Amino acid sequence: MHTFSFKKVQLWCLLSLPLLPMTAVAEGIIDIKPFINTSINYDDNVFRFSSPEQAKAALGSSDTSDVIKQIGLGVAVNLRLSRQLINLSSSINKNSFNRFTNLDNIGKANSLRWSWRIGSDIYGELGASEKVAIAGFNENRNQQRNLTTTNQKIASINWSFIPDWSISASHEQVDFENDLVSSRVLDREDKIYEAGVGYQNQNNTKLGLAYRVVDSSYPNRTGLTQLTLGNESAQKEVVVTAAWLPTAKTRFSTRLAQVRLERKDSVLSDFNGFSQHWSLDHSPTGKLNFNLSAYKGLSPVDDVVSSYVETKGIKISPDWNLTSKVLLRAGLGYEQRSYIGSAGISLNNEDRSDESREASLALIYSPTIKSVLQLQYQGESRTSNQANSDYKYNSLNLSFNYQY
Repeated sequence: MHTFSFKKVQLWCLLSLPLLPMTAVAEGIIDIKPFINTSINYDDNVFRFSSPEQAKAALGSSDTSDVIKQIGLGVAVNLRLSRQLINLSSSINKNSFNRFTNLDNIGKANSLRWSWRIGSDIYGELGASEKVAIAGFNENRNQQRNLTTTNQKIASINWSFIPDWSISASHEQVDFENDLVSSRVLDREDKIYEAGVGYQNQNNTKLGLAYRVVDSSYPNRTGLTQLTLGNESAQKEVVVTAAWLPTAKTRFSTRLAQVRLERKDSVLSDFNGFSQHWSLDHSPTGKLNFNLSAYKGLSPVDDVVSSYVETKGIKISPDWNLTSKVLLRAGLGYEQRSYIGSAGISLNNEDRSDESREASLALIYSPTIKSVLQLQYQGESRTSNQANSDYKYNSLNLSFNYQY
């Protein structure tokens, strides 16, 4: 398995700086912003148990709630050298559970991005990132701590060959790894290739056509899972994107794609479907904004063995600026999820299907331009045709962030 080294990427980028023109270095502007954040979160169903009886069988108690405290610090650095922009960020956080102390963990996130430009018409991005965080429990009721590491590398190039028109190409590699031995069957490596052509005029009307391929491999699959789902798959898409601003207050956007999922060395047949995402952003007043989106699509899932899920859903997210320093943000969502291929390894020979209803409400207060205080509620209710996969949860989070 590929092992990502963030230090090597940092060193490579630093060594490449002397290759830039000396005049660019002389014109360099550097912005360093340290930050600190802390939060306290109450969750009434940490492991997403379907019933008090299931919780008692696993924990010896029907009480599934806990209080999680987090403290973190980090730094963001922006360096401009003439037309080149380098962004570096690094953060670390400590998470402490009041009851389930075996879940205590230290997370981190590091990223390095170089937004490069040659002349006025050729530009792109070269970057890498690493993130370590505890895995969620929405799909897996295992009460052990499982830290996941996501490594990403990306390279892209764009060429504005005539006014309003450009062509682009990108390559991305994403490695998803689990440190818990029993979860390593879920490890995944993605190689993503995309090329396309795009149009954008002065009114921000956009049109795009692209071809996208995601080659995925699962190096640790064995036994029945390997026989049923295989160790490799390829998701190929022909993608059309568009955006239109009929007025200064309204924006429509869409992403449409013909999708083909090909599994290698698998007893399952290939999947063909149509993916779509529609979005409406509207600001009826200077203080009120809302987003309405509807979607249907296919995506990989990191914490279930079926590996792919087809989703259909609708969401609405309004924002209301009560004052210049206070924002009220809400969210409502409904989603259907079909787990492709799960029947091959289930006892009832039926593909899993879930329905979820979500709600959120946040009050965000910015006493200064450098500080943010947020109180947020989140809740979800899920039903499933698979036994013990239903759950309900409610959480309340108070967080504070300060940037020096």
